Amino acid sequence: MIRVDIETIIMAAGPVPSVIVLRERGNDDASDAPLRALSIQTGSYEAAAIGRGVDGDDGSRPITHDLMVDTIRELGGKLERVEINRVDAPIFYATVVLADQDSHEKRVDARPSDALALAVRSNAPIYVEDDVMNRAGNVSYRGEEDSEKELERFDEFARSVSPDDF
Repeated sequence: MIRVDIETIIMAAGPVPSVIVLRERGNDDASDAPLRALSIQTGSYEAAAIGRGVDGDDGSRPITHDLMVDTIRELGGKLERVEINRVDAPIFYATVVLADQDSHEKRVDARPSDALALAVRSNAPIYVEDDVMNRAGNVSYRGEEDSEKELERFDEFARSVSPDDF
């Protein structure tokens, strides 16, 4: 399993899917090998729910993911980790791994978007199966210094695009 973090959430509207980009964590061995990224398409509501969890926005009332995390906690459990463990393109599959009070693990099948929304709310680690990353991932050559330049280019593009372009 490969530990990943949510790098980007690309929100879309209408029939265009939103995209969640998961990026492999850097290696501690100071390797020069490029990091890999995995893009998972999802609906706009699901992407917004993940984004709300990333931002730590509690909102005025809990949404379903907040309710689920609170329920797990009230029952004495803990969300141990989330695993993106299978891909049958374009569909990804995930498992939410829960632990009870005695640290016994229970595995629950979940949509990746729901699993990620739960993970960000409970600060649980996110993992991707090696085979999934190898089959559906791509190499991410972008460095930290490139992020600002990319944001500037995207901002310029967003200002120049019109509805007729779609």
